[in-house]
Amino acid sequence: MKRSTLIGGVAAGLLLSTTIASPAHAGPVEIIPWEDSFETVHAVGEEDWCDPEVVDFEVAQSWEGSGVDRITTQKDGIVRFAGVHKSVDAYTANGKTFVVESVGNSRDHKIVDNGDGTLTIWIKDSFKSTASIDGELLFHDSGINSGAILVDYNGTLSNPDDDVFLGIAEDFVAHGRVDTIDRDFCEDLAIYLGD
Repeated sequence: MKRSTLIGGVAAGLLLSTTIASPAHAGPVEIIPWEDSFETVHAVGEEDWCDPEVVDFEVAQSWEGSGVDRITTQKDGIVRFAGVHKSVDAYTANGKTFVVESVGNSRDHKIVDNGDGTLTIWIKDSFKSTASIDGELLFHDSGINSGAILVDYNGTLSNPDDDVFLGIAEDFVAHGRVDTIDRDFCEDLAIYLGD
């Protein structure tokens, strides 16, 4: 038998076997591109903002981000998330601008139905971000952040819209280069944007 005939027969067999209907194992992937932005001015002493003892001046903030989210329903009905994102976050005061540029991707690494109406979701998030002041690089973070969360799925396993976050199930740990790990963001704003 000629080698080309044998290869052709195997290829035809493989093609035929892949065109025969097989049972579905998961739902289709839903792909959701997104873009968002906002601008605000943070007043001294504003709620959920830096302590006025640290940042004693107004700071203008502008944020722009975009990405693509992927949502898949597994054969057991559990919804799995993954996505990529990028953003630019700029803080301006006293004629200076502190910019944080970020890119990354995240995914549900492992999901366990705990049998009590809750899910434990292990998440992996790769990240890269830089912080600069008026174009001069200050800090660089890059690596993988991983940990787990606990979610109550409210009896609707395939509907994440009604899920309730219950807390951290496993502390998140960053692996890689993280210049900002021991830094305080508000103190950095005071240092780099202050008079």
